[in-house]
Amino acid sequence: MKGKRVLLLAVFSVATIATLTCLVLANNKNTQNETDNQAQAEETPPDPKITQLDAKYLFVGTTFWGRNTNKSARDSQLGVSYPFSKLDTLNRENYQAWIGGLECPVTDAGHNYAEEDKIFKFNCDPDYLPEAAKYFTAFLLGNNHAGNQGLEGLRTTRKYLDENGIQYFGTPKRTANDPRDTEYRNDETDANNCGVVVLPVKATYDNNEAKDLKFPFGFCSAHGVYGVPGDDYLENIKTYAATIPTIAMPHMGTEYQTGHDTLRQNIYRKIIDLGADSVIADHPHTVQDTEAYNGKLIVYSMGNFMFDQTFNAEVPRSAAIEGNAIITADSADLEKWNELGESCLKDKATCFDEITKTKLTKPTIKWNYAYYATTSAGDRITRLADPADQKAIGLRLKWDETMSGLAK
Repeated sequence: MKGKRVLLLAVFSVATIATLTCLVLANNKNTQNETDNQAQAEETPPDPKITQLDAKYLFVGTTFWGRNTNKSARDSQLGVSYPFSKLDTLNRENYQAWIGGLECPVTDAGHNYAEEDKIFKFNCDPDYLPEAAKYFTAFLLGNNHAGNQGLEGLRTTRKYLDENGIQYFGTPKRTANDPRDTEYRNDETDANNCGVVVLPVKATYDNNEAKDLKFPFGFCSAHGVYGVPGDDYLENIKTYAATIPTIAMPHMGTEYQTGHDTLRQNIYRKIIDLGADSVIADHPHTVQDTEAYNGKLIVYSMGNFMFDQTFNAEVPRSAAIEGNAIITADSADLEKWNELGESCLKDKATCFDEITKTKLTKPTIKWNYAYYATTSAGDRITRLADPADQKAIGLRLKWDETMSGLAK
């Protein structure tokens, strides 16, 4: 009996020692795992963060390849590339995007030159769009000619632009209560003067890495050729500008005048007061002046960038406005803004609603500007103008005075 107790005690002791050994080994293993995990965490750097976004954009005036421009192109050996054939003088490769005002519907209606000359019912052929897409990122459709082929023509225009990867914004609808515009209220896209345009930006990270990203901007039209923009236009601009960096590109003003009037000044200043980053306008077919208002740029008219008018020295000239955007991180989640940009490219219809729902902090943009004079004199082919025109257009714009005002 005594032998059995000794045996049991020995077995118990061995088991106890084994258990304690296992516990010690397990504890040592856990400690080692914690040490390894901690060392791994210390060795793995945090994900790089965006410190700044940079971009260079070119805003250009009235653009159109119908009527006499189409005649010149079809008669030339260059065909549809004719009006674009000297745009390389503006160094497209230096810009992430070009944005301009397309002053014609793009449909298969062809050309009735008598109507185009007498009642100004325009059309632009769609086979020019692959050439246009080499230069233009987005087109403004909020003008008095984009609806020349009716509502179906407008929808066809948007379809062709989609197929060629060109974004668009704005509506030919005139004012809130104009009975001529009933057809443009059939759906929200036809009626809305504002839209989201996704533009490329260059991101710099805190590890000095650089990457190309997408950023959603608000772009708004203010079609006021037959009156003044309605309250619905202005309310939309205010809504967009409160949520997303927004640029207004009105289409209004007195044709062939070389300076702005008080009516346009009041409206454009109000648009700035509503929160727009800048107002960059066209329609008068001539270059007009600029001003700095509350630290923001107003361009009253860029003139004809690509148009067929040649009846005086003014109408073939334009001012292309270069906008250099600098977006710093501050409190804005720039990675999330990039995600929204990518999402907007996939689903434009719900894009602004999604941006609104996220309630992201709207980033502040520092804009710096330059201008370039262009001409299509003689051959209706747009190109960089000579130094004399560059100087003359700068004086017309009152550029130095405006830039001094922005610097204050």
